[in-house]
Amino acid sequence: MPKRSERVIDYSVFLNGTDYLGTATATLPEITYLVDTIKGGGINGEMEAPAPGQTGAMTLTLNWRTIEAAAAKLLAPKSHSLDLRASIQTFDPAANEYREVSFKVSVRARPLALSMGNLEPAATMDTNNTFSVSYIKVLIDGVEALEIDKYNYVHKVYGVDYLAQTRKNLGL
Repeated sequence: MPKRSERVIDYSVFLNGTDYLGTATATLPEITYLVDTIKGGGINGEMEAPAPGQTGAMTLTLNWRTIEAAAAKLLAPKSHSLDLRASIQTFDPAANEYREVSFKVSVRARPLALSMGNLEPAATMDTNNTFSVSYIKVLIDGVEALEIDKYNYVHKVYGVDYLAQTRKNLGL
């Protein structure tokens, strides 16, 4: 019987792999392929055709309860290396046991915005940073599930690089 994922136990955000940043929540990038609608002879109607390895813009949002020095520091107009590390609770029904699985998302991202939030007595400020992501790597239980590097033409899903031939064809 397969293990069941249940919840994120907790997570941490680090700058440059070592500087703990905190945060309240994070909205991870959505990965969408670039698509064209194709139609014509041999196709019954229309269909959306994704371009393998070509993805739309990816954004990351870090949400803070109040303004933090880290939020202001991350507004520096340069690329930031961020690691989001989580522990995910799973349940194994066959063994009737809980298990924790590591989840790590590493990104290289440039700041797009800093919303300083609201000032209200006895309330959170709801500050957030938004970033444009050019690189992302996802590890699930120590296994590389995904790596996208827009500038270096890398698009790996569980070890298969769907842009390897493109790099070769382009002489990269």
